[in-house]
Amino acid sequence: MVNLLRDLQADLGIAYIFIAHDLSTVRHVSDEVAVMYLGQIVERAPSDELFREPLHPYTRALLDAVPIPDPMAEAQRAAVVLEGEVPDPTNPPTGCRFHTRCPLATAQCAEEAPMLRAVSAQREVACHLV
Repeated sequence: MVNLLRDLQADLGIAYIFIAHDLSTVRHVSDEVAVMYLGQIVERAPSDELFREPLHPYTRALLDAVPIPDPMAEAQRAAVVLEGEVPDPTNPPTGCRFHTRCPLATAQCAEEAPMLRAVSAQREVACHLV
């Protein structure tokens, strides 16, 4: 099904929004990726860039959670493990919505919500530390 979507996109020159939690599928079908946390985009970038060099701490944690098929490489990597519980989306925390679980959070993160801002011609990140 996923390959059919890719073929239709190439044959008809169409665009579509593909929403998924399976990052390997997202990587396979997407030219551009937007990562969301509690309903807000925290990073948007071309797929290759985002998977090669994630900038937002949540994006890094998501990609670190993807298993590596090589057991030796999997055992040697230092993956980011998020602490705490996901906040209630109906009552999100003040400031950056990710600050309660972010290993890099500062006082500014708890007080001020970061704006999604361009860090390059095709890339946006919502993080005070990027």
